[in-house]
Parts: sequence; C-alpha cells; structure tokens
Amino acid sequence: MKVAILGAGGVALATVALLHQSGHQPLIWSPSGINTASITAIEVKASGLISGCFTAAVAHSVEEALEYAKIVIVALPANAHKYVFDEIAPHISDEHTLIISAQLSLGALYLSSKFVEHKVKPTTIAFATTVVMGRREGAFDVTIGGVRNLLEMAVLPEENTECALSLCQNLFGDRFRLADNLIAIALSNLNPPIHMASALCNFTRIEKAEYWANYDAITPSVARLIEALDQERLAVARAYAVHVRTAEEHYQLSFGFDKGMSIAEMAAVVHKQRNGPPGPTCVSTRFVTEDIPFGILQVIALAELKAVDVPLHKAGVAMFSALYGRDFTTENSLLAPALNFFRNEVC
Repeated sequence: MKVAILGAGGVALATVALLHQSGHQPLIWSPSGINTASITAIEVKASGLISGCFTAAVAHSVEEALEYAKIVIVALPANAHKYVFDEIAPHISDEHTLIISAQLSLGALYLSSKFVEHKVKPTTIAFATTVVMGRREGAFDVTIGGVRNLLEMAVLPEENTECALSLCQNLFGDRFRLADNLIAIALSNLNPPIHMASALCNFTRIEKAEYWANYDAITPSVARLIEALDQERLAVARAYAVHVRTAEEHYQLSFGFDKGMSIAEMAAVVHKQRNGPPGPTCVSTRFVTEDIPFGILQVIALAELKAVDVPLHKAGVAMFSALYGRDFTTENSLLAPALNFFRNEVC
C-alpha cells in the first residue's frame, strides 16, 4: 500500500524502513524541507533492530503527499502537530485515514475539530506511542532501537474501528490493542513522565553535554520517581474510568520482559544488552521541550477537569520552567482548543 509519512526525523525514517520491509510504498514530506528540497527520493540507511537500505519517495508539499496516498502517518514532534494539522485539514477527504504516531495533547480531538470546520469525515487513528523507536544519525541514517510488541490505539469515528484496526495490522503486524477511548490514549504515553524523571535527575549532564546512557541512568532512585509519577497518572485514569498500562507493563511490553522485574532491573538489562541509547546532551532535548508542554501538561489538564491532585507533575513543570527561565505552561497551542472540543462535542 502507498503510505504518506509526514516528518523526516528518527521515527519517520524508522517507519519508512518498517513499512518498506513489509512491502509497502512509503513517501515522506518534511515540513522544513531542509534535506529534501531538491530531491524526489531518499535512501534510508537503517541499522540496529532493522538494517538495510530502504527507498522512499519525497513530496514537496502537503497536497502532493495527500494525493500520493490515502493513508497518512503523522510522525513528528508534538510541537509541530498543530502547524501540520492546520496545513493538512483543507486537503483531507472522507477517504483519507490519518494515523497520529503518537498522540499528545489530545491531538486527534484537535484534528477532529478541523475536520468539522471543513465538513469532512476521514478516519483518525491515535497511537499511544510510536510503533518503532528510531534515532536519526544523519540526514537519512537511522538507528532502530526497537519495534514495540503491543501498542494501544483508538479510532474516530468509532464506527470505523474495525476497518482501522485491520489497516494497522496490515501496515505493522498484529501488535495493536484497542484502548477505551482517546482519553485512555492520552494517558497511555509513558514517555513524558519517564523522560521528565530522567532529564531532571541528569540535568547537569545534559547541560554540560556529557555522555550518559539513558537506561543506565534509571537507577533505583530514578525508578522510584517514575513510579511515583505513575501513581498520579493512574489516579487520573481511574477518574475517567479508563484502563491504561502501568510503567512496569510499559517496559515489559516494549522490550519483551516477563512479569516480576522492577523498572530499575529492566532498565539495567536493556542497557547491558543494547549498550545505550545515549541520553540527551543538549538542553533543547525533546525530553523537556516536547514532553513537558505536550505530555505532562496534558496529564495536569485532564487531572484538573476531574479534581485529581498531581503534585509531582506540577512540580516537574515548575522546576523545568525555573531551570530554563521560561514558562512551559504557555508553550502548548494544541491542548486548549482540543479540550474545548472535548467539552463541547464529547462530554
């Protein structure tokens, strides 16, 4: 099948490799166009769990990407989602299927609000996290650290769920579980709390650009912070009566561990067996600049709607705002309109 991928970062390039390996025909569109402005195709060089060279066509506009394929995957950092959603909305038809990989800040609801404006009814699929873990090493080189064994997804409109599930299985294999709804997806992404804990406890390393191994730095103390943040997230999920996996289950399903190991123990094994990946070495890391405003703030906003106390999440935002000298609570332009649509159309 033809698939248009919006993005050209590590996850997008890893998705090219995964789709190509399964016989699909991927195309990428880069919003910046920095590395793709004058070319019509790229060769992705993948190493790690998937290795080889994989070809993808290149689109130079949103219109061209959406004309190429009716299946569209948004594989971009969350701080680019609103811009891209606004760009694609006028060109989407009822026949399109949009996959958000992964949803942050209730992006699927924001996108639905744009579809209402343009009077179209495409299918929107929200992933809790990415299918594949990829880190871009060069313009089109990517290291693939893993392909998740199980991934939650939700679908709008709900009557398209069966067809959407079949499509995702065709694209990526039998690795999907249907979540209760989009709120469950919003509360199922474990990257923001894990990244916040790791970045906070290793911040001087990040600021001084020192090498540190991401999973090796999840010591028992850092793991306890992750677990405490997890208890707050799980309390919010209970308030919405949705089921989400625990942080322990996240590691078990992401890396194939049996039950019984602690987060710190699983992190140590991942570090030993995979020798990395390295932790961020620049303060512009997505561990903070994406996950705090688009992941942690999402949990806080949903908690406030149900009067659930999440002091550690709030403290994390306050501490990073102080460390960076900027107010991260003002850096999410996606969440407020998505919440408004949620209140008006869903509640």
